[in-house]
Amino acid sequence: MNEILVWGSKSRERAWRPAIIGLALGLLIPALAQGAEVVKLTLNSVLVVQESKNGQVSEAFQPALAVKPGEILEWRLEAENATDRPLRQVALVIPIPKETAYLEGSAPALPWGGARILPQFSYDGGKTYGLPPLKRRVRSIENGQEVEREVEVRPAEYTHARWLLPELGPKAKVLLKLRTTVR
Repeated sequence: MNEILVWGSKSRERAWRPAIIGLALGLLIPALAQGAEVVKLTLNSVLVVQESKNGQVSEAFQPALAVKPGEILEWRLEAENATDRPLRQVALVIPIPKETAYLEGSAPALPWGGARILPQFSYDGGKTYGLPPLKRRVRSIENGQEVEREVEVRPAEYTHARWLLPELGPKAKVLLKLRTTVR
């Protein structure tokens, strides 16, 4: 089931409600030169909980029904080629809700035919993407003059993560993940 963040009225808690996430919400999954309907998408979020048993710490996953600041969410995007033909140049995107911050290093590279597809990130709402460390130009006033300099974008400022697949085979599925911290 797809989920999207809905603000609740409870103090410092957010309630998660099921909803369909589509193109209008910024989950842009273009299969270039092909209709987006050829890729079936399922985006879920789960709450990551640390458990301790017999001195061993492990992770458990729970439904993200209500979360608090500082808690960690894992976002899982499953993409399936719904056709009987391979799709080329498929861009799979996980939007990072503004109520959360990307957890650096939590979006793994995707093993791909002996190679790896590295995730690219955006800090400008999905307009541009690049490999970390991302840089942007900022202007400030120093000694009465406007100065422009390049600064590194912190991972907590990322708005989207994207994997560019050269090809997604017929009926093939791929699972992508990343983690965020609730603000």
